Amino acid sequence: MTPSWIASSSLEEECRHTYASMMIAAGVNAKALSAYMGHASITVTLDRYGHLLPGNEREAAARLDEYLGANGQ
Repeated sequence: MTPSWIASSSLEEECRHTYASMMIAAGVNAKALSAYMGHASITVTLDRYGHLLPGNEREAAARLDEYLGANGQ
């Protein structure tokens, strides 16, 4: 039984967020996570959980630089 000070919808959202967080940490891609979460589109998933995805702008720029350098660009 849920304690009266915890709203059931809040508990459900916490469980969903924990599930999504663990799936991301396990390396599940965003498209698959979107399907598992039952979201209408991947946009919903990325809007809600994108902050948990690994990497950042600096890492993305470094990867692009590396890619372009390796391909003689």
